[in-house]
Amino acid sequence: MTARFRREWAIRDHPFAELIDQRLTGAACAGRAPLFDTDPVPGETDAAREARYAPALKICRRCPVQDQCATAAAELGGQALGVWAGIVHAPPSRGRPKKASES
Repeated sequence: MTARFRREWAIRDHPFAELIDQRLTGAACAGRAPLFDTDPVPGETDAAREARYAPALKICRRCPVQDQCATAAAELGGQALGVWAGIVHAPPSRGRPKKASES
């Protein structure tokens, strides 16, 4: 049994298999969620978050399924959060927008 066959078999039998998009099999981001997620890291500044995204964006540029990832992100719309196909999809901001005089 090859490693790929074992992995595909494990995915198919996983209880969350319906949540896995088969088009993204082989994605370079697999197993690297902290780089790609928008979940805040405690104490992380905006600059630190941008620095965390930099390697994620670099990984995306070399990903073999970047086009499929862009399609999946478009289908998810506002539910696609984090780095998808080399684009940072941030959650909607909370609170009221700042006035120009508040900057």
